[in-house]
Amino acid sequence: MTESSIKATIAHTFDGAAASYDTIGPEYFSRFGRRLVALAEVGPGMRVLDVGCGAGAALLPAAVAVGPDGHVLGIDISAEMIARTQAAITEQRLNQAEVRSGDAEVPGVGPSDRDRILAAQVLFFLPDVARALRAYRHILKPGGVLALSSWGPDDKRWQDVNRAMFALIPENARPNLTPGGETFRSDKTISVALEEAGFTGIRHVSETYDIVFDSADQWIGWSRSHAGRAYWEAIPAPDRARARSAALERLATIAEPNGRLEAPTTVRYTLATRT
Repeated sequence: MTESSIKATIAHTFDGAAASYDTIGPEYFSRFGRRLVALAEVGPGMRVLDVGCGAGAALLPAAVAVGPDGHVLGIDISAEMIARTQAAITEQRLNQAEVRSGDAEVPGVGPSDRDRILAAQVLFFLPDVARALRAYRHILKPGGVLALSSWGPDDKRWQDVNRAMFALIPENARPNLTPGGETFRSDKTISVALEEAGFTGIRHVSETYDIVFDSADQWIGWSRSHAGRAYWEAIPAPDRARARSAALERLATIAEPNGRLEAPTTVRYTLATRT
């Protein structure tokens, strides 16, 4: 896939997911977004950029943290995500926040303009991570901090569920949503990328969360409410019922007697400074 086609697929996927994103099942992305803002020590009066702001998981708590004397700008490639976040900004009367269409690789913000840049579970979607990191260093004020989050290793049981569910995707139709994924394979690979972009003071914090779904049906609905939607859409329509059955069969082997599903989720938070 070309860079433009990857970005078009991502925009289409999140446009379709926007209405249900982070509304099915347990609290998820908003939980991680609040933690990222806390670790970044976003405070009153700061100017913050949130790249790939999505539904506002990090943007909304950041806007509260900076208060009326600060400013938070969110950019996203999905028009529907922007609309949803704008509605939340309006409802919560966060006049210090705004959102606009934008590319996380090329944010379109001037030099030394921001105290913090937040990137909540987004940078692995970028075809050119190095380009983005160089841009962020340019945008940050001296002493400013980039705070990003990425995923830790998956529980093997859940890897098996996803393999079973998406086994019917034709090889030539498999989405490539995470072209930058290799950069986020480990603390070391992330540190190397940040150092090459000129950041210092790099530190990583990994935390594992006890995520619990009420039922297999809830989990399957949730799997269509974020980037996983692209994989469901890649399954030929006549085969989707079979894919669902395969997922349910695998989920039955890991469910509790009451049908609940435990999905321990590890999130890596990384902080780096422009010196």
